[in-house]
Amino acid sequence: MKKSLFISAMFALVMAFTTSVCAQEKATGDAYKNLKKQEKVMSKEASKKASKEARKQAKELTKEGFKTPVGKLPMEKQLQNAWNKQVELDTEGNPYWYIASARVIGGNQSAAALQATNAAKIDLAGQIQTKVSQLIEAKVANDDMGQEEAASLSSVVASSKSVISATLGRTIPLVEVYRTLDNKNVEVMVTLGYSQQAANQAAIKAIRKELASKSEELAKELDKLGY
Repeated sequence: MKKSLFISAMFALVMAFTTSVCAQEKATGDAYKNLKKQEKVMSKEASKKASKEARKQAKELTKEGFKTPVGKLPMEKQLQNAWNKQVELDTEGNPYWYIASARVIGGNQSAAALQATNAAKIDLAGQIQTKVSQLIEAKVANDDMGQEEAASLSSVVASSKSVISATLGRTIPLVEVYRTLDNKNVEVMVTLGYSQQAANQAAIKAIRKELASKSEELAKELDKLGY
């Protein structure tokens, strides 16, 4: 009897261990797939083209009178970094970054830089909104969601630019250059980058919250799409 109980206990222990290992392997596999998707790739040809474009743009901006603020990388280095990010892809062949630039004239360098940064963020929000709209519309087309729910969801997404803009927190400053104009005003050019995957996830989360404030049923419909 004791032997039988011992064998049963050992069998249960082995099964529990096996289940745990399988679960860990699955979690590790899922994490690896997600990590792999987030990896950046760039061909040598694309890298060479980025370097060429960076040098060309640096010459043009220098000719226009643009300079690099104190403490920033040299202009060509900044531009090289920005161009590299424009040609980086994820492992599925999609652009890895959202990139946005803005040129603004202000009364002083700090004010112009702030306005240019805000303008670039608005541009980023527009790009993210467009991409997320495409993702959701593609999902809706393949889902059995009702026509009314689909229209309501699309309507909220279409008007979500300000909602998405408010989620932009981890933008990466890539370029900041300035020039002093004849009238003593200052023109600043700013370029920002944002990971597409991080931006899309944050945007969908924000849209989900916005939907929930209007209709929990619509929010649940978004959940059904797998976001």
